[in-house]
Formats: sequence, C-alpha cells, structure tokens
Amino acid sequence: MASGAGLQTLGTPNVSVATGVSADGNVVIGYVNQGGTVRAFYWTESTGAQMMMGFGGANIAANDISPDGRVVVGYADYPDYRRHACRWLDPNQPPQDIHTMSNSTLSIAWDVSASGDIVVGQYHPTGGTVSLAFRWTPQRGMEDLNTVYADLLPIGSVLFHALAMSPDGRFIVGSGINGLTGRREAFLLDTRVPCRAHSGDVDENGCVDDADLLAVLFAFGQTGQDLGRVDVNCDETVDDADLLTVLFAFGQGC
Repeated sequence: MASGAGLQTLGTPNVSVATGVSADGNVVIGYVNQGGTVRAFYWTESTGAQMMMGFGGANIAANDISPDGRVVVGYADYPDYRRHACRWLDPNQPPQDIHTMSNSTLSIAWDVSASGDIVVGQYHPTGGTVSLAFRWTPQRGMEDLNTVYADLLPIGSVLFHALAMSPDGRFIVGSGINGLTGRREAFLLDTRVPCRAHSGDVDENGCVDDADLLAVLFAFGQTGQDLGRVDVNCDETVDDADLLTVLFAFGQGC
C-alpha cells in the first residue's frame, strides 16, 4: 500500500493532473502541461514522477493504468503531428503504437482491461467529421465498434467514444448518437454476443473446409460462454458434437 494517510502530493511540476492509479495505490499516472505541451508521467513512491517516452512528437498523455500497475494507455504524437493511441509496457521505454486503422491518423486510448490486453478509445477517420469508438486486442488489432457490433445498434446510431470498460473488457461505456431518439446519449455495450448454432461454417466464408475443421480441433476441449463459432451447437463446450457437425457438412458450399 502507498504509505501515509490522507492527502499526499506527488511532487509533479505545476499544472499537473493525475488520471489513473493502480489498485494498491503504489503507481499513479497522469500528465503535466508545460507551456501548452502535454507530457505524461508515471509516479511511484520510490522513484517519484518520471516523464514517459513517446514517438518524438510534442504531446504524450497517459489516460489509464491496469490495476496491477503494469500497463498504461493513452496517446503520443509523432513529429508529423499524427496522434496515435498507444500502450506502455515499460514506462522507461517507448510505447507500443496500437493504431492500426489505415483510414485514420488520429486515435486516443482511454481505458485498459485488468489483463492489459484490451484497450478502448476513439479514432478519427480521415476526412470524417466525428470520432468513432474502437476496441484493440493483440489478436485483432484496432476494430471499429460500430462495425463489429452493427447488428446490435439501432438504425442511425453511432458510437463516438469508448471511454471505459469493465475489468474483463465485456462491458464498454461511452457516448454516441441514439438512432431511436436522435439525441447524443451515454451507451452501455455488452460485447458478449449470444451464441447462434450453425451447420459447420465456422469462419463464415460460405465453405465448410479444412479451416473450419482446424478451428474446432484447436479449440477442442475448451468450455465457457465466449467460445464463439467453434462452439458449433452452442452448448458451451467444444467437443465431439461440434467436430461431427463440421465433418458431416465438410465440402458444402465449396
């Protein structure tokens, strides 16, 4: 635990803001404003406030930290003024650039999951007039939540900013336009999509083939509610029944 009781100052320069803290209170992150330039800091009681590294541009901001104090997310500017969402795995090293949207040069990360492997925020499409909410994972990169969860959104709805999420990354909150009311409103998105049983086309490419068979084989034995389409019959277990469904349908649509 952080030592001392009551209010503790962090010894940061003037005009500083703390934006996140680890679960044990031993790590604090935030930013200082130095003549209009934003610089991120990482504070511990033993080291004090350390300025964090970026991509060589002017502004660096730390917006959130994982509960264990291991992962920090925010943004950093490049010298050519691109602003990219990033993830620090070591405050003394340059961050990981997690911006993977080819149609955008600006993004900001606002929150990170407890594991440090899910990040949410906003990006601004080139030529667009509004920012759009994104989710990033190491496996899938940066995804537009409006695209991934299009089936869940009422017609005309747009998710602008993903500002926070539950520790496991399942629930995401932010702001957007509600197509039913035409108003800008807060949103709560449950990313656990109900399982839908299918005939064996795991990757949904219209052909039941080796890729579908291998997907089920690699997931064989897994259990849980978030297995995805490898749980062909939606019984929360990848087992013989799922494998047989794919085998009996093998070659269909190819």
